[in-house]
Amino acid sequence: MKIQKKIIPHILVCYDGSPASHKIPFYLKEIFEGVELEITFLKIISNPASLETIEINLYKKLQKEALIEKKAKEAFLQAENELKSVSERLKEKIPAKTYVKVLFRNGNIAESIINLSKENLFDGILVGRRGLSKIATYILGGVTHKLIILSSIPVWLIRGNMWNKKVLVALDLGEVGLRLVDYVSFIFANHKDIEITFFHVFYPFADLKYFEGTIDELIKTSKNPEYKEFFIKIKNSIVENGMQPEKIKFKFKRGFLGPAGEIIRTVKKENYTTIVIGRRGRGKVKEFLLGSVSQKIISYFEDRAIWVIN
Repeated sequence: MKIQKKIIPHILVCYDGSPASHKIPFYLKEIFEGVELEITFLKIISNPASLETIEINLYKKLQKEALIEKKAKEAFLQAENELKSVSERLKEKIPAKTYVKVLFRNGNIAESIINLSKENLFDGILVGRRGLSKIATYILGGVTHKLIILSSIPVWLIRGNMWNKKVLVALDLGEVGLRLVDYVSFIFANHKDIEITFFHVFYPFADLKYFEGTIDELIKTSKNPEYKEFFIKIKNSIVENGMQPEKIKFKFKRGFLGPAGEIIRTVKKENYTTIVIGRRGRGKVKEFLLGSVSQKIISYFEDRAIWVIN
């Protein structure tokens, strides 16, 4: 029998010392306590040279360069020590391999994060959420917004103060849905206590009114050959990632409030504190901003963690 090698997810935590970023380690402790992870902590700091004026006198210029170099080294070491301190506190709860990375700001912060993520093949980018409920602020931009739009790597938006191990995944019955299944089952493959529900909303007058159960029960219930084939693909993806299919619950229902409304109602009623959503049309900023399900959910919740899978 072939032994499947366990693959440990490697995530990037964007930590800037703000109250929003302080919440990320607490979220990880709550959700992944006792679970193996690899975590890189990143802090991007201002370069002292960018704040200095141009000096014409050669002697003064050399003096200034030496001072700037000293300031830069001090700022770098201070940021590095801060990240190491956060990392050590986190390892009290999580058996994680941790790394720290300090970069001097050079141009667009979001692009720097995305480039680093691609180079290191991170499995997720974690950021604190600030001001996303104010749609005007959201549309105007910001690092988090740019990451959601531009990053091909999943972005975890962390907000709230109390979390549990209940995860709701908004399941699309198509390629986006398959990506969600593959990603979620990979991230939580080594997790023993997580409660995952894949949630799908039918149109109000669909033939199937309601279903709740395991993937095997869903396959057995499905009469439509295309749906049955799709659900078999879902099961295969879960198994290939080393997760037990029976640990995941599937819940399908008719929706009169629309997909976003039904997701919001279910999340609040059943107290899910992590929501996983997909986003179609990478790069289609206009489509994303004009009332998509993902945008509505991101804008609505101030006290939940939301993972956006591109």
